[in-house]
Amino acid sequence: MMKWRQLLIISSTIFLLACQEEHSSAQDKANLIVLPVEYYSGAAINNVLVELYDEAGNQIGTEMSSDGEAVFANLQPNETYSVRIGSSELEDFSIEKSVVFNSSNPYVVIEANAVSHQQALAVPVVKQNPQLPHGCEITSLTAVLNYYGADVDKMTMTKSYLPKEPFKIVNGMKYGPDPNVAYAGDPSNERGTYSFADPIVKAAEHYIEKAEMDLQAKNISGSPIDEIELHLELGIPVITWVTLDLSKPRTNGGWTITGTNTFHPMYTNLHAVVLVGSDGDNVEVMDPLKGIVQLNKQQFFDSYKALGEQAVVVY
Repeated sequence: MMKWRQLLIISSTIFLLACQEEHSSAQDKANLIVLPVEYYSGAAINNVLVELYDEAGNQIGTEMSSDGEAVFANLQPNETYSVRIGSSELEDFSIEKSVVFNSSNPYVVIEANAVSHQQALAVPVVKQNPQLPHGCEITSLTAVLNYYGADVDKMTMTKSYLPKEPFKIVNGMKYGPDPNVAYAGDPSNERGTYSFADPIVKAAEHYIEKAEMDLQAKNISGSPIDEIELHLELGIPVITWVTLDLSKPRTNGGWTITGTNTFHPMYTNLHAVVLVGSDGDNVEVMDPLKGIVQLNKQQFFDSYKALGEQAVVVY
């Protein structure tokens, strides 16, 4: 009788230990919940690919965000994982963040481009006037940097980061910079004119480097319309050069580019805006003169082409 009782106790103990080990093992692992949100607005991003990797770079899983979250189950607490938002096939436009998984606080919020966003991107309104009557380009860039969380204003960007070159009169001739190299004049006064894409890229790169932001700027001038719209689909606003009223470009006067004999006719209705959405027959832009406005898509891109297809992205 004693032997049977001992056997019963031993069997029960083994069973209980097995249950405890199984329960402990289940408790040791938990869910990581990734919350992708749009830059600036903080709005949840749905239907975006979220990938999870271990420290060795091995892919653990992929999930499409739904109801603003992507859930990865059975992860080991206190382990380091890498979360990537956006397609691995388009690494230039993906966001990657390293996280140490804490099971007591399993939520990880990651700001990202609003990929497949069904609404216009939430680029903040930044107006150029009254301080920058001829500063549409640098004001547009400031709005885009603010969208990505940069704490910088248009005047700082103008004074400290925008490449500028003044005009000079020599023997009665007006000399100034190539707008592809520097802003011609000073955007804060009536003698200011404009720049094209490259000086804006340089201003962005200079600021990004100094602020140590995980961003890059790119001159995408010459891009066809479908590529411009692809950037919007990837959640990337596009600084675009058009005319003030989307009419044909007008010129009056101009200057000789310093160090050359090349005369540059001056555009009198050039403008730069931030393209934030495209839907049907319309586009939506952040216009540094007017704020958020809708424009006819055909007229907008006709104007973009007429001014040489100048465009810049930051991502």
